[in-house]
Amino acid sequence: MELKKLLQHWNSFPEVSMEERPVLSSDLEKIVVKNPLSDAFYLRKRLLMRIAVISCLLLLNIWQLHQQWKMDGNDLHMQCALFVLLTFSLYFHVRLLLFADYPTLLALPLVNFLGKLEIILDKYIFSFKFVSAISGFYLLSLILLLLSRMSPGAAESLSSNDWYKGLILIFLAVSTDILLLNTIIPRYRKLLVTVRKYREGINVKGQNK
Repeated sequence: MELKKLLQHWNSFPEVSMEERPVLSSDLEKIVVKNPLSDAFYLRKRLLMRIAVISCLLLLNIWQLHQQWKMDGNDLHMQCALFVLLTFSLYFHVRLLLFADYPTLLALPLVNFLGKLEIILDKYIFSFKFVSAISGFYLLSLILLLLSRMSPGAAESLSSNDWYKGLILIFLAVSTDILLLNTIIPRYRKLLVTVRKYREGINVKGQNK
């Protein structure tokens, strides 16, 4: 039904140039119209899922921060750093969700549509930096938990040393980032390059005319 309506809308612009026409070109039709919530062109579901997870982690972090404050715990600095990271990450993802509005995208001229997709994909790729950093904190917590079961003394010693925890945290975050750069992110970069080349191709054709 959605595709039929958009086709009717498309047919009402027979004389509009390629740069100004609404979004329904044949090569984008399968990606944008038939699968509007997949292939990274409309990231609403992924962003909503991330926002929900980050919100839950933030609530948990606030409770842990409160407990550390009451007990004057040795993990207070790490919990404060995690609080700042989760808060800023939540803000970033909410802003991106509001910016990546699918109905608004379809109402744009084709070149503007592709330009906005570039920005959305670029910001979404950057958002994996937050995922890596957050993962580093929780992987460190997992290591401390496992270490407390195997060697309580070593776990206590590590837990009270912010310097060593910071180094391990950086190592874990960078390792996660490298893993994402070699597994998940390449397909989004490929999509970004494809969209950019398509937009540039339209601009070149428009200038040649």
